[in-house]
Amino acid sequence: MGKIQDLYDTRVRPMPPAERLQLARLIIDDLAPSEKPLDVNDDWSDDDLADLTAYSAQTRKREPDQKTDQKTGQG
Repeated sequence: MGKIQDLYDTRVRPMPPAERLQLARLIIDDLAPSEKPLDVNDDWSDDDLADLTAYSAQTRKREPDQKTDQKTGQG
């Protein structure tokens, strides 16, 4: 594993994140080729946005109100 770690430390780690992701995609595609290429983009589907909204609302309900004094319960 030392040789692989050296390769990663000297060649891969210094690369910009976008190039590292591109390299990872090439490796994964080579190991497990599929008919449909991996879709890597920053676009959010309506389902993604709905999931995020639901998660944010649920998380917000569990967190104490930051504007309320924790000791007195008043704002």
